[in-house]
Amino acid sequence: MRRKVKNTFLLLTALLLFSFVTNTACDLVNSNLGFALKQTSDAEKSQDINTVKFHTYKAIKTLQKLDKQLKDCGCTTATKEITEGLNLLKDVTHTTSLSAAKAILESATENINSSIKKIADYSKKTISNNTTKANENAKIYAAVDSILIPVEKSMMAMTVEKDNCKQAYATALAIYEKNELKLLDESLTEAKKYYHLRSIEIAKKTMKKLENCAKNK
Repeated sequence: MRRKVKNTFLLLTALLLFSFVTNTACDLVNSNLGFALKQTSDAEKSQDINTVKFHTYKAIKTLQKLDKQLKDCGCTTATKEITEGLNLLKDVTHTTSLSAAKAILESATENINSSIKKIADYSKKTISNNTTKANENAKIYAAVDSILIPVEKSMMAMTVEKDNCKQAYATALAIYEKNELKLLDESLTEAKKYYHLRSIEIAKKTMKKLENCAKNK
């Protein structure tokens, strides 16, 4: 138990101390789109119109904040998809029919998924066409990865302790959700953006390894 507490403490400490500079505009957009996508998914699964609208409003609020981030990313082809998805979500808030709301949500989800793919493709193409920027980022990413080694080690230790896997999964989920919410803050520095993105990635890997064990406890 002492070992588990120590690992959790090291993990949370590392997440609080990070400070590095990099440009992750397109990754940030896709992370926020991923958050909006999760809300539309939760809305589609809901069994009453009020809960549907609750999650839909969350998705709308997220998409409405993406203008500056999209400009920084530079992927103009995704803007149309996001706008269409946003308009569809707004339509959901005006309907009183659960079945109609879910049909509209399905279309909105397709738009958001399409925009995520376009931004990912654009980001890869942009990096490959900008060797200087790619080299700069590679150095920064390597430095950040070295800083986050204690975090990954702590997460790995959590996946080994099967007796406490349910609590470990909850810890990883809390870190994942906390960093997702942090990425919604438009005032974040480029350093913090990449920090939160990497923290989310590490937490997701941990949750995947712990998922089956946590469900059976």
